[in-house]
Amino acid sequence: MFDTHKLNEEGFKAVSNLKASMAVAVEKALELMPEGREKSVFKTKIEEAMFFGTKAVAGKEGNFSEIVKYVTQ
Repeated sequence: MFDTHKLNEEGFKAVSNLKASMAVAVEKALELMPEGREKSVFKTKIEEAMFFGTKAVAGKEGNFSEIVKYVTQ
């Protein structure tokens, strides 16, 4: 559950592409919104989505060089 995928070069490029693409869209969306609770929630949810999106890209076969496992005994 808590395994970490160490990105290889291909994975790093994929994550960078994801983040750059999302940054453009989010920047445009934020320009449309007034300051307030809804904008704050939007930013929090986008940050959460990017965490899971990055994790998903990192876990894709071919995007990582190693899996670090955390085992309890």
